[in-house]
Formats: sequence, C-alpha cells, structure tokens
Amino acid sequence: MRASERAIILLGRPGSGKDTQAELLVKKFGLIHIITSKLIKQALASPRKNLKLDGDVYNVEKERELQKSGELVSFKFAAALVESEIRKIAAERRGAIMSGSPRTLVELKEELPLLKKLYGNDSIYFFHVAISPKEVYVRNLKRQRKDLPELDTKKMIKKRLLVFMRDTWPVIKFLRSKKMIIEINGEQPIMKIHKDILWQLQSKMKTK
Repeated sequence: MRASERAIILLGRPGSGKDTQAELLVKKFGLIHIITSKLIKQALASPRKNLKLDGDVYNVEKERELQKSGELVSFKFAAALVESEIRKIAAERRGAIMSGSPRTLVELKEELPLLKKLYGNDSIYFFHVAISPKEVYVRNLKRQRKDLPELDTKKMIKKRLLVFMRDTWPVIKFLRSKKMIIEINGEQPIMKIHKDILWQLQSKMKTK
C-alpha cells in the first residue's frame, strides 16, 4: 500500500503546528487533510437550529456556545463530522491526514475502529507534536486569528490548555501505553519538524 493510501493523525497542544505539518505532508504524499476545526466551523455556520449526522440530531446553537466559551464541542458531534469525511476519502481510495482529532478518548473509540476498517491496522500512524505550555502562550498570543480572536487571549489560552489536559492528553497517554504514537519535538524550525516526521514515517513503513 502506498503512503497516499494511509491515515496519519497529528496531535498536540493548541498552536503546536499540527495544521502546518499536515499541509506539508499533503504536498508530499497527496493526502487529503481533514481539519476538525474547519469541519466544526462549517457545521456551526449553518443557519439551521439542528443538524443530523449519522442518524443523530445535534443542537447547532448549543455546540456554537460551547466553542465560544473555550470548551470543545460535544464529542459525538465532532466524531460524527470526522467519520463522515473519512468515509468519503476512503471511498476515493485516498489517504487521509487528521490534525487535532481525535481530541478525546470518546472520539478515539469512535474513529479508530473506522480507520482500521478502511485502512488496515498497519496503515495508521499517530504523531504527537510536542510543545510546552509556555510555548503555547507565545504562539497563540502572537497569531491573533481573524475568525475566532477571542480564543487568543491569555484567559482563553489558559482555559484551552486546561481543556487539552483534561480531554486530549488522555488520548496521547492511552496511545503511548499501546506504543501507537510517535513523539516529535515541536519546538524546532518547521522544516526540521517535517523532516523528523518523514524520517519516522518512512522508517515505520519500511518495517511493515
């Protein structure tokens, strides 16, 4: 199986550069990038009060308020959005790269079986792009995004870090316990991080 038919998942603290690294891998392997935050943004922009996904109905306004408060949208909602995209990509016999998802153990338990079913157990790669909490503040205060500027304040960054430790860190710990995640130093130049990911990825692919 070619790299273009594999699934790569990048996890890390807010501002760790997951999306940047994902886009570099998209160019390298022709993967399709599933950006969880983008899927959520599109879904929450819907004028409808409710959104139906995989037979379940979600309250759009409630999910929107969760996001604005610095919390994650509901776990099932995020997983349903991501799973829908995974199915579309796999149906086209294309590889997928995900940045920022699964963000919780609930999402992992929803998404991992589907990834294994569609791509095979040996064609899924998890990476943890690691940066310190101090670096999170430096990067997020500097970027001041246009779409959700309220998330890039000291108060909200602190809350987002707490949410990450509460919800996403257990995913990384679980994957570590299963020896399923590769650690990458995220406090390096962008291209050095990219080269480290490529080296690890190509090394793993040779052994499978």
